[in-house]
Amino acid sequence: MKKLMIICGGQSTENLVSRMSCTSVLKNLHRDYYDLTLVGIDQDGQWYLLDDTQDDLATKGWLDLATPVKDVYQLIQQQDVIFPVLHGKYGEDGTIQGLFELAQVPYVGCHTLASSVAMDKIYTKKILQTVGIPQVKSLYVKKRYDGKYVVVNQQFEETEDVLKTVKETLGFPCFVKASRSGSSVGCFRVDREEDFLDILEQTGQYDSHIVVEEYIDCIELETAVLGNDDPVVSRVGQIMPHGEFYTFESKYEDEESKTCIPALVDADIQEKIREYALKVFKAIDGHGLSRVDFFLDKKTNQVYLNEINTMPGFTKISMYPQLMADYGLSYSDLIDRLIELAFER
Repeated sequence: MKKLMIICGGQSTENLVSRMSCTSVLKNLHRDYYDLTLVGIDQDGQWYLLDDTQDDLATKGWLDLATPVKDVYQLIQQQDVIFPVLHGKYGEDGTIQGLFELAQVPYVGCHTLASSVAMDKIYTKKILQTVGIPQVKSLYVKKRYDGKYVVVNQQFEETEDVLKTVKETLGFPCFVKASRSGSSVGCFRVDREEDFLDILEQTGQYDSHIVVEEYIDCIELETAVLGNDDPVVSRVGQIMPHGEFYTFESKYEDEESKTCIPALVDADIQEKIREYALKVFKAIDGHGLSRVDFFLDKKTNQVYLNEINTMPGFTKISMYPQLMADYGLSYSDLIDRLIELAFER
């Protein structure tokens, strides 16, 4: 029986989503296969041993019966394999992956480099430009240590008049996104020029790296990648958000938001998306799993990359496990396969 440690929570804005994901993982885990240790990290970075019989880790009392971990590194080294059900900063960005690498313990998901690159939308864009993945027009805006906001061009030269550059390059409406955030946290649609600077300041509270993207009227499509040397790609799923775009609320709280597998788009477009997804996964040196998200322009049928998620959501309504179930892997078998892939590396 393998010693498996599952970790949830974390210090990012996605702490709650992580706990929702972990609740679903625990409910679908083949418990007879593993000697389970369940760990939670609170938003201050404290590690706890958790009661793994809890029905819902997303409740406020998830730490009520928890015991603080005295020696985190020793606990990690005692494991055969780790499944970090963590999203966002310090969980999905290569930070904790580096800790597992130091401890030489196998873990589910992408390595340090791929996790780090994929977490930062700006640097994902730069790498994927080299392999010809189509992307919407965008600008890199950086919040400097002195508090100024500047546009950083391809040569890493800085321009201070951010509003003028956005207006001339992208126009309005546009989207302003925290580059290293997920679950649509720190993502805003800006319809009016006069609102831009205020929203930029709001976004800067989440991250110093900010992406400003052109607006297109689009369909949101996602696909799942699974594997190491010879990854497989699922069919394409379609997001049907209730609202103007796929916000945090529409993802996790709005029951009128729907998903559809397979997507209601042309088969040739779906195949092109699957080809792009595989290329994206390989370009960042992905391993284990990723969900790769795309936009389809309703007017032109042009496909654009949105982002790649190296530790996608695993909640009961998340697209990744749904896509893999459609591919033929049940949620429980998917967990087992992810753990097998961790040992293969």
